[in-house]
Amino acid sequence: MSQDLNAELSRIYERCIEQVRMIAALDPTKPVEGWSQYTCTAANEFASDVEMAWIGAHPEHEVRDTYRAIMGDALVEHESVTGDSPTRYITYGLMSFARVLQCIEAMRVGRFDPHVPGGIIRNDEG
Repeated sequence: MSQDLNAELSRIYERCIEQVRMIAALDPTKPVEGWSQYTCTAANEFASDVEMAWIGAHPEHEVRDTYRAIMGDALVEHESVTGDSPTRYITYGLMSFARVLQCIEAMRVGRFDPHVPGGIIRNDEG
C-alpha cells in the first residue's frame, strides 16, 4: 500500500472513530434536531472519502463498484432496522460506520477487493 493511501485511510479512520463515539453517546430519549438524518448520511460520506482514496491509488477499479463493495451490506442492513425511532438511526449509523472501518482495515492488510462479494477477501478465499 502506498504511503499516501495509508495516510489518507488513517485520517479517515480517526475521523470515523470520533463520529462513532458521538453517535454512541446520543440519548435516544432526547433526540437532537436533524441527528436522525446525520447518522444515516455521515457514514455514507465517509464511505465516499474511502472510495476516493482507494480509487486514487487504484484507478483501474470502478468508482461505483468500490462504493458498493464498501457500503453494500450496510445499505441492506438499513432496510432491516425497522421503525422510525431514534434507536433505528443510531443502529444504522453505527452499523454503517462499522462497515467503513472494516473496509479500511481490509485495505490496509491487502484484503479489500471491490470485485469479490462484500468487498473483503476472507482468509479462506486468499
